[in-house]
Amino acid sequence: MTMKYEKLAQFMEGLASDFVFLDQKEIDVPTAGNFLNVLDQVSREAEETQVGEAVKIAGALSVLLEKIVLLQIGDAGKAYRALEEGITAIQQVVSSYRKMGRSEVSVDEILSVVLEACGDDRIRELMGERKEEEEAPAAPPEEAAKGASFEIEDEGLLRDFITEGLEYISEIEVNILNLEQNPTDKDCINAIFRPFHSVKGVAGFLNLSEIRGLAHSLENLLDKARNDELEVTQPLIDVVLDGSDTLKSMIGQLKDRLEGKEMKPLNTDLSVLSKRIDAVGSGEEAEKPQKLGQILVSGGALSEEALEASLQTSQTIVPKKKIGETLIQEGKVSPKQVSQALRKQAEQVSDTTTIRIDTRKLDDLIDMVGELVITQSMIQQGLSQQFNGDRKLMRTVAQFFQITSELQRTSTSLRMMPIKQTFQRMARLARDLGKNNGKQVTVEMVGEDTEIDRNMVDEIYNPLVHMVRNSVDHGLESTEDRRIAGKPEKGMIQLKAYHRGGNIVIEIVDDGKGLNREKILEKAKKNGLVHSTDNLADQDIFRLIFLPGFSTAEKVTEVSGRGVGMDVVRQAIDRLRGKIEIESAPGKGTTFTLSFPLTLAIIDGMIVKVGSERYIVPTTAIRQALRPSREVYNAIAGKGETINVMGNLLPLVRVYELFGKEPLHRNPWEAIIVVTEGEGRAKCLMVDEIVGKAEVVIKSLGEGLKNVQGIAGGAILGDGQIGLIIDPEGLFELSEGVRNG
Repeated sequence: MTMKYEKLAQFMEGLASDFVFLDQKEIDVPTAGNFLNVLDQVSREAEETQVGEAVKIAGALSVLLEKIVLLQIGDAGKAYRALEEGITAIQQVVSSYRKMGRSEVSVDEILSVVLEACGDDRIRELMGERKEEEEAPAAPPEEAAKGASFEIEDEGLLRDFITEGLEYISEIEVNILNLEQNPTDKDCINAIFRPFHSVKGVAGFLNLSEIRGLAHSLENLLDKARNDELEVTQPLIDVVLDGSDTLKSMIGQLKDRLEGKEMKPLNTDLSVLSKRIDAVGSGEEAEKPQKLGQILVSGGALSEEALEASLQTSQTIVPKKKIGETLIQEGKVSPKQVSQALRKQAEQVSDTTTIRIDTRKLDDLIDMVGELVITQSMIQQGLSQQFNGDRKLMRTVAQFFQITSELQRTSTSLRMMPIKQTFQRMARLARDLGKNNGKQVTVEMVGEDTEIDRNMVDEIYNPLVHMVRNSVDHGLESTEDRRIAGKPEKGMIQLKAYHRGGNIVIEIVDDGKGLNREKILEKAKKNGLVHSTDNLADQDIFRLIFLPGFSTAEKVTEVSGRGVGMDVVRQAIDRLRGKIEIESAPGKGTTFTLSFPLTLAIIDGMIVKVGSERYIVPTTAIRQALRPSREVYNAIAGKGETINVMGNLLPLVRVYELFGKEPLHRNPWEAIIVVTEGEGRAKCLMVDEIVGKAEVVIKSLGEGLKNVQGIAGGAILGDGQIGLIIDPEGLFELSEGVRNG
């Protein structure tokens, strides 16, 4: 008797726990949607186990919660009390059925309480009181969706659903692509199932019938797959992807309607899509997930007789123990077997408590923290000569600096977000491009939880799109060519993200044919970009692909071949103060490594002096600083000046010449050389002295000065004066232009 109602009891435990998270003042859509989903599970399970009292009460509570969220309740306090009484009543009903197989709870009494709280006629129907008037015929699904979707009294609820729904779709896309590579991964199937379930629940709650219906159909399809009633095949993958695309379009329509934009017609015929889903999912109704004991029995780890005996034992033990613990103690199964069974049984749901903040408020906070950092620098400089042995003052100031630094790190982290969603979009793009080009593409993602400044997300999107396109179109061979080369038929593109020092690093790796060094050189010569190939390293040759209009493609396709994309990549990287490196081997593939500052707001910099002016060089670009001897300096006719640094001749850039300043030192061996690195090449910046290291807040120079070559921005120094932030790569290009001009 107990076993029959065990799952219903588990659902009720979850329902009671979820009730705690319902804010009586303001309930958000995701929380309400989750609560409604659990109520739906309770109702279905109660119907399966023929616990009619629980079915009625759960239905009534769903109606009540709907009215609460839509602000259609006069007395909110009474409504929440009714909700609480209803949950308690279901718990009592389930407990009675587990003990006696029946219940003496007065359902009508509970329904009356709910009816009094919300006054909805649907509650009367549950009580057997039918309305005298005939119900109006239901509108066709299309009309119902168009009408009801926008009759919601609280527009904010719909906006929350749109935001959450699009996030769910992005989550689905990446997991379905992972499932394509691992068709038997149940965790992956569950990770797709859950977002569809959530979309269905909230859409039903908001009367978005078409969205709910489609999500429900896809949810059922995946339910069969996770219960081993349906094999994960390519048609299933394709129809789920098409279904998620359609849901995204439908949610996009809601957004357009709210923003007063013209509604775009759907590209997908819902009736055709529905038939495809039915065709893929044809088969018997999915079985309910097995209990722990059933899993152990079906797996051969335990006999039914032994399970039944242990169940009887577990009920007599005080305090009661879970069946898994009992089986282990009795020596009937091993802990490993129980662990495996629990993992198979579990539907792992991750709950993260978050709040939504207006991004403008967040930006204001970051700006104020930046001003605090500037003020700290001023205080530090002003007090440096005034401590006079006052240890108490020194400790107080040190504590203030520590708190400021911690506040800065915390506030900066608030603006960070995982790169996961961007990678998901790239993975989908690669798959679709490969399919269109007749190529099989596998996308691997590594480090998708790596966080990046949200202001960078939009900036890096287009560069990544162009690079992924080129990898699929030019990098990966056709299936036949890969077969001939002895490679796997499926080409691999790997997207990797990680932190290195103060930078975020993104790698785009493919196992294709690699860059053709000779073909690039030939094209460059033809276009007059290079005249001599002497002393050209592979990196120098590979960087030619970033020049405007440069392309080695034999034909122009819809995807690439016009020589525009990689130029866009280079420009975007420059704007972000980043750098790019290329590694490629013929027949093995190519790796593009993009490196950006972790944040665009605050940087560590070395303050240097050139004449009477102070400049800031980002520490991420600095390899070393030295005072060279006279012997390592070389002046090569037609080649400029170089400094021999550890056996490497590096070009010398006299900063004072570029900025028109009168230097303290004109001889390199009397000055300080700052060795910087970017774009895979190093150079030497000649400065008069190093003032020190500082953490500075980057300030824009305004529209008129934002594109000054060699300057990345400005910063307020500790004494209140302005210091310009040097862009080493831009400075080097500026020096080459001056020399060649």
